[in-house]
Amino acid sequence: MKQRKHPVVRKLEAEVESTLSDFGFELVQMKFGGGGDGRALSVFIDGPNGVTADDCQQMNRRLSMLLDVLDPVPGAYTLVVSSPGLDRPLSEDEDFQRFAGEKAAIRYMPDGGQRRTVNGILKGLADDKVVVDAEEGLLYIPLAEVEEAHLTYDWDAEDNEKQ
Repeated sequence: MKQRKHPVVRKLEAEVESTLSDFGFELVQMKFGGGGDGRALSVFIDGPNGVTADDCQQMNRRLSMLLDVLDPVPGAYTLVVSSPGLDRPLSEDEDFQRFAGEKAAIRYMPDGGQRRTVNGILKGLADDKVVVDAEEGLLYIPLAEVEEAHLTYDWDAEDNEKQ
């Protein structure tokens, strides 16, 4: 799955990923955007046992030191370190296999077709295709057509468990 990345993200990604890895975290996604004083570098991290607010604060300090040295952006910007949340983005090809069995939403553009979003249960990867068990049955979506994907949280299931 190819995603277009901001030049600042491309410039920093390997260093940020390495620093996070040194502390037992993985880089889920990194974004840079905004204008003027509203520019922000957002770093979404995860860990084997999830991520706490303290983890985010600690990694914010560590990454701030790294970014002070690398000085990737002229002028001011805000660094935001956060967990990916319940709707964790699936940004690497391996994520489709790793999160097999989970509910997900996948937006894709079929060759010569119209953009679609499908919701269903991830079944993994097969021959460079994302396999999704959707309402209409098993779908095989070529990775090259996937524009965006993320896990979805079933709030109704949680409400039913509480009753």
